[in-house]
Amino acid sequence: MFKKLLVVSLFLFTSLVLIGCTDKTGEAITLEFWHNYSASDGQVAVLETLIDEFEAENENVTIHPVYMEWQALKDSVALGANTGVLPDILRGDIAFVPQFQSLNVLLKVSDFDDYETAAAKVLTAPNSSNKMGTDYYGIASNTNTKILFYNKTLLQNAGVSVPTTLDQVWTASQTLTTGGKIGYVEPWTGIWNVGPYIWSNGGDVLAPDYSTATGYINSSIVVDVITTLKNLYAAGALAGPSMDPGAVGDTDGWASGLYAMQLDGPWRAASNNAANVNYEAIPLPAGSAGSVSVLGGENFMLFKTSAVAKQEAAWEFVKFMTDKHAQVEMAKVGQMPVNIEALADAEAIAAMPLLPVFATALATAKARPVIASWSEIENVIATKVALAITGQKDVQVAMDECATEINAILAD
Repeated sequence: MFKKLLVVSLFLFTSLVLIGCTDKTGEAITLEFWHNYSASDGQVAVLETLIDEFEAENENVTIHPVYMEWQALKDSVALGANTGVLPDILRGDIAFVPQFQSLNVLLKVSDFDDYETAAAKVLTAPNSSNKMGTDYYGIASNTNTKILFYNKTLLQNAGVSVPTTLDQVWTASQTLTTGGKIGYVEPWTGIWNVGPYIWSNGGDVLAPDYSTATGYINSSIVVDVITTLKNLYAAGALAGPSMDPGAVGDTDGWASGLYAMQLDGPWRAASNNAANVNYEAIPLPAGSAGSVSVLGGENFMLFKTSAVAKQEAAWEFVKFMTDKHAQVEMAKVGQMPVNIEALADAEAIAAMPLLPVFATALATAKARPVIASWSEIENVIATKVALAITGQKDVQVAMDECATEINAILAD
């Protein structure tokens, strides 16, 4: 604990020094930018190049990037809400927006005169994760969703056709479970994982106004979906560490040819390519209510604590980062664009060949509830769903308990 406090203290001291070095004349502006772009994927190098380009076009503005891991970003903003030490710009998980907005630190970016013009350049679904009430507290930075990956060799060897419906996915999973192979892998049991199956069959997690979980997470639709997964697990056709801690991880399982199918994001393509897996991918086959995958990604956020001149300069940088050029450059290092033009750009598609498939899935993808308590709620769901799938609890009982616990969280 002492080490953690020391690290935080040193970080805050460094931040204060940087803020103190900003030119007080108003002619020069230094913006502190907290982010979690990956250095190992080349994203930080591209970011630095883009910052150089922005600074060349805006000679009075200097961007000071500060890398933090996911948890550090979240914790530092929570701490900064009390100390006042916050960045001018942050790029972080879409789930951060409702959490940070509840701390009353985020700037309402929809108040900028040209917000609608900037927002019109990016996909509506990813940007919806910034909306609280009628206002927007950020703008989409990059996005992702999940599509169905399948091992072509395993399907061909088993004589299984590529599924065209969700029911066919489950049937194929059973057929493919033979000779030591497992038809389907699902690493976790939160809504990030099981949500697409629920939504694609017309179910939901919470009421539209987020007032209750009763009648939603414990509905007959959700119970039927979880029961299907339970039956697959019992047949050995579904595996995953969240259900069975001894299960082979999805990445290792794909590399060894163990798993045949998985709903996953662009990182699955990267790891499968590295392992020379013979695979292809399609949008999630439709259930009774269509094909509805889950929305992920990151957003850019600005802060109330920044001076007005800094807020305006930060907004110019965010617009630069969400324009086509920056989005295409980031696509070359694995960041799925939100800019509509960039999604169709030849260079971006060359770097991410599955981009058109993901773009199709994004058209109907759904964000998880945009509420501050979502992380806590999803952990409850993940726990109860895992207990139900593995047969440790009756499915209806588990989901009824889930609704009760979620309602208690919503009532706090």
